[in-house]
Amino acid sequence: MDRVMALRGVPATGVEGKAVSVAPHQPHLPVVLEARPLATCAEIADAWAHLAGRTLEPNPFFEPGFLLPAAQHLVAFRDIVVLLAWQGESQSPQRRLLGFVPVFPRQGFFLPDALLGLSDRRLASGAPLLDRQRAAAVVEALISPRRQRLIEGEGLVLRAIDREGPLAATLRTLAEHGQPGGLSVRLSMPSGRRQGAAVPAAVAPEDSDGLRLVEPRSQVALRDAVEIILAMEASGPRGRVATLHDTREVGFLRAMTRNLVRTRQCRVGLLLRDEHPVAGAILIGRAARSWLYLGVQDEAVADRQLLSQLMASMRRAMPARRIILPPDLAMVGESGVSIADLHLARGSATAPRDLAGRAREAIRRSLTRLPRVGRSGIKPPRAGAA
Repeated sequence: MDRVMALRGVPATGVEGKAVSVAPHQPHLPVVLEARPLATCAEIADAWAHLAGRTLEPNPFFEPGFLLPAAQHLVAFRDIVVLLAWQGESQSPQRRLLGFVPVFPRQGFFLPDALLGLSDRRLASGAPLLDRQRAAAVVEALISPRRQRLIEGEGLVLRAIDREGPLAATLRTLAEHGQPGGLSVRLSMPSGRRQGAAVPAAVAPEDSDGLRLVEPRSQVALRDAVEIILAMEASGPRGRVATLHDTREVGFLRAMTRNLVRTRQCRVGLLLRDEHPVAGAILIGRAARSWLYLGVQDEAVADRQLLSQLMASMRRAMPARRIILPPDLAMVGESGVSIADLHLARGSATAPRDLAGRAREAIRRSLTRLPRVGRSGIKPPRAGAA
């Protein structure tokens, strides 16, 4: 049975490098938890990227190419804490990353009992990266009472989870077939939390009036296409709040797209009319689906729905890949993606002694807070801040 060891502020020893990322699957080894600031996770980038390739539910928004530039450029991400689940001890040659769960650390008074998973307007999915072979063991470690040695809080709330995705299905199965007092799973859907889907290629409208799709392939051409999209956004009615006018946001976007292009997780498309760009889009994702991260069109011909035509053309170019759109851009032809908050907790006993103990713990947590420590430790932001 897996045991949980709590590590906090463990210094880098070089064990988390490339050799660790390719360590074999060893189910008999214990699951070891570590809390690490997101800003220091560049030290484990190889193991992190390897986990992203074998995760239960792929999520490009939680991969190194996205989160490391976010931690570098965006204030909202700088103090995020990541719960890491490792296979084996810190010095073990068989050490392997099994789980990557970004959370808002706890600070302040009268906080909710559960930890809150990372959520932000830039993140279309909040699914953590869990090794598909050890997902159950990682979840058990995350909801274990021993995890409180790392960071206060009972239970875990994951934001923006696909209700029909493999993560939610696996967790529901674990809860249904678990032991009494084991995992408890609850899904809640906040109002308006539904993502749309692009039209299927079979019913996508044909290009007309000389419209032509261009998807650059080389690094230089992709970089230039991103700059064209930023310029188009800045020239429209939203020019005053455009990405190009925010130095932090534009620095993040440029670094993030460069990183994801290298791993073939970023598509940039331009819709041209007479060699003049009239719409542009940046898609993020791998495997069977991707998300629209940024889409713009020439506002002078907004009634033509050029962005919708661009999405349809990009779908035809890769018919096997589904494109997930924001709700305001959803098109007819496919059902959307149902997004929910997923609440994980350990089933509790109802004996009077257990109830009294939980009440004492709740009072203690509400009146205390984690101390701030040095650069190598955790400096928590406001709980739930985006």
